[in-house]
Amino acid sequence: MTLPEHSTYFRPKGLDGIEALHARFVRHAYRPHSHPTWTVAVVERGAARFDLDATKQRASEGELFVLEPDAVHTGMAAVPEGWAYKVLYIEPQLVHDWDERDGASPRAARWVVFRDRELRDALERAHAALASDSSGDLAVEEAVLAAVAALRPHLRPGPPARGRDRAEHAAVRRARHHLRERWDQRVTLAELAAVAGLSRFELVRRFGEQNGVSPHAFQTNLRVDRARALLAAGHAPAAVAAACGFADQPHLTRVFKRAVGVSPGRYARAQ
Repeated sequence: MTLPEHSTYFRPKGLDGIEALHARFVRHAYRPHSHPTWTVAVVERGAARFDLDATKQRASEGELFVLEPDAVHTGMAAVPEGWAYKVLYIEPQLVHDWDERDGASPRAARWVVFRDRELRDALERAHAALASDSSGDLAVEEAVLAAVAALRPHLRPGPPARGRDRAEHAAVRRARHHLRERWDQRVTLAELAAVAGLSRFELVRRFGEQNGVSPHAFQTNLRVDRARALLAAGHAPAAVAAACGFADQPHLTRVFKRAVGVSPGRYARAQ
């Protein structure tokens, strides 16, 4: 018997920089993608497995996992019954401000999956507040702040890592800049290789090593991020699809749900 899947997104009013996902997935699988935010998740039932850079990770019931902004990862069920989890997405500047340390933005501790009863309980309280009808209430903000405070022991000072701590190749930097400038346009591999000054094969290899995803997946992530912003601002999914370089609304829906976990329409209605 195939177990049912569900997902609900929350974007609380009056609490900029905070979003949340409550979901149960069995068949759903995230392709390699990244978020511009911190990802702080608690697994409530079942187990999930995911690739993070060159590592294989598994998070089971009661465990937490924390991903730094822009960390490229996948996500899928590790057991037949799938996994149920709740995720808090936090803008990097909020973590920096609430961490209350001088200097560079904090990084995650060396572990990815771990257990911490205090943090888990704080996250559960924050998610309960977010799912309540008191969106924008002071209690919601306090609950989220308490969760971030409980996250602090798992942070360490320092600039964020990039490209597995390798020195970035200048050609890859040029290619990434070109994609950022033309995120909503059709870019061929030949064009990108010419900008980078590499052969197409060498570009794909070096780009994947430095960014964890292919050039196409990198551009798709940019489009999804922009689509999120437009949907949150009240734009219709059909208009967002056209503005963000998707072939049509069904194309946007397929790509968006694979990356975010909910459809564009449900994301737009989140509150």
